[in-house]
Amino acid sequence: MDEIRQEILLSGFDPLGEPVLRVMADGSVQVVFNFMPPSYVPDELGWGPFADFDQQLERAVGVPVLWDDREVFIIHQPKPDTVERLRAFIEGYRGK
Repeated sequence: MDEIRQEILLSGFDPLGEPVLRVMADGSVQVVFNFMPPSYVPDELGWGPFADFDQQLERAVGVPVLWDDREVFIIHQPKPDTVERLRAFIEGYRGK
C-alpha cells in the first residue's frame, strides 16, 4: 500500500461520514468518501447528481480524476493548488 504523507479531514459534505483527502508519498492525491453517493441522497434517486462526480471533480480542479472505487477518487498528477481546490469544492458542495 502507498504511504500517506498527509491526511486532510473535510467537513460539510456528508453529516454521517465526512471525506478525507490523502496526499500520498508519490505525490498523488486520493479523495476518499465514506458514502458515495452521500448518505443524504434518497435511495430512489440512485446516484442522482453524483453519477458523474468524477467529471465534476475534474472541472473543479482542472486535472484528470480517476474514479478508482465506489468511494475513492485518485488524482495522479495534481497541480500545486489541487488540494486547496478540492477542499473548497467538496466543503462547499452542499451549498450549491
